[in-house]
Amino acid sequence: MSIPEKNWFFFAFLIYSVVAWFSVGHYHDDEYYQILDFAAYKLGFEMQNTVMWEYKEGVRSGLQPFIAYVIAKGLTFIDVTSPFIWAFYLRLISLIISFISVFAFFQIIKRDIKTDRTQALVLFFLLFSWILVFLNVRFSSEGWATSLFILAYALYFFQESEKTKKYFFIGMLLGLAFLSRYQIGFFILGFGMWLLLQKSEKISNIWLIILGFIASLSIGILLDYWLYGKLTLSSWNYFEWHIIKGSIDNITEPWWFYIYYSMVQLIPPITLFVPLIIAVFWILFPRHPITWITIPFILFHHYFGHKEMRYLFPVIPFLPIMFAMSIEDLIKRFKYLNKNIFKYLCQSVIYISVFVNIILVLLTITLPASKEVALWQNCFSKNISSESVLLTYDPDGSGSTTGELELDFYNVNDVPIISVSDEEEIFTKKIEFPDKQLFYAARKKGRAPELASKGISNQLICQGLPEWILKFNINNWTSRASIWQIWEIKK
Repeated sequence: MSIPEKNWFFFAFLIYSVVAWFSVGHYHDDEYYQILDFAAYKLGFEMQNTVMWEYKEGVRSGLQPFIAYVIAKGLTFIDVTSPFIWAFYLRLISLIISFISVFAFFQIIKRDIKTDRTQALVLFFLLFSWILVFLNVRFSSEGWATSLFILAYALYFFQESEKTKKYFFIGMLLGLAFLSRYQIGFFILGFGMWLLLQKSEKISNIWLIILGFIASLSIGILLDYWLYGKLTLSSWNYFEWHIIKGSIDNITEPWWFYIYYSMVQLIPPITLFVPLIIAVFWILFPRHPITWITIPFILFHHYFGHKEMRYLFPVIPFLPIMFAMSIEDLIKRFKYLNKNIFKYLCQSVIYISVFVNIILVLLTITLPASKEVALWQNCFSKNISSESVLLTYDPDGSGSTTGELELDFYNVNDVPIISVSDEEEIFTKKIEFPDKQLFYAARKKGRAPELASKGISNQLICQGLPEWILKFNINNWTSRASIWQIWEIKK
């Protein structure tokens, strides 16, 4: 590996480490409620919220909750009792696994790239795309499944190792990826079809991969037994609940959902071409393993009505190589694309995208992934003792705002969280809890004037965004924004 390439990886590791420390919390609620919340339950924490229905139905793998449980127990053994430090170690482990995976993956895919300049661009977007910087430190099912799969992919093509035992480990990695997120099975299906129909892999090696996969599934059964306290197969439960019973279609989005959001939510303007490049890559390289891997995965997610952009996150590491190979092939076929306006247009798109990406990376470093977890870390755990009650503004009685703060894994003081429909109800709670210190949380604008109008003496103790961001109050945007604010109610 060249010296500049080593420097890139070293610099990237530093950035990832900073993000792992500052990017507290989760990207999506599932990352918390179906992993850390399960771990909190197994750790014996006092659960104020109801454990997700997925626990009752046994549809989630015990792999990541078990890892979180072991890390928490291990750190507690050496007197590290802060759940925020536990969560940091989980992000750090995620960082290390993803970094190893990206390093191995790049050593393989760069063989398909013809020029050093294009290789450098591919490496840049693999290491420094804000979305990958953000995802690769998350202790999420999408992140772990992606890292483990591309590591298995890289191991398969690692030519220096022809030992047959590597195929068993490839199978185990694929199995662990599957246990992390069951939808990655469509990646595995495509890869298996490519091995059989395109690569014509030896049947003996295929069986070793299958045996490794079964070994991981066996571990998964043991972990499911640990999590649910009964012998069950969570992968089958998941299939039965979402596919056979059809709950996956309870929320419907239009067929073009992924096309639109992949264009606007990643790194514009270059991602405006993502759907086109994917289709072009499939046409230009029909025999390439990435084509076989991505087609069933993407088509499956387009077919079902319940669509979320995170479902396609595992495709993101493949996008830089798909861009590079497609553009190189098109330039080779159509020479005029490397001249005049086409060349300058392509360069402009890349330079603007790099600039936009740098801004987004800086925001990723400085902002928490979850404002609610940041509140627990920076405000609640420091200012709200076990002799307190936290009231949350919940005007419609749905319990949604209360639920956003009911993060039992981080609630170290077991502070009760109770919803109130308006500020008038605070008086009732003061009578109900005469010996408790009350705090009031709301993220709807205009609550401070309401407290004042009701004659409720209070003090603002913290807000959901860093103070330096609030100082940039251009056009008075803070008065219209939905920002968590926490007040101490004076007795």
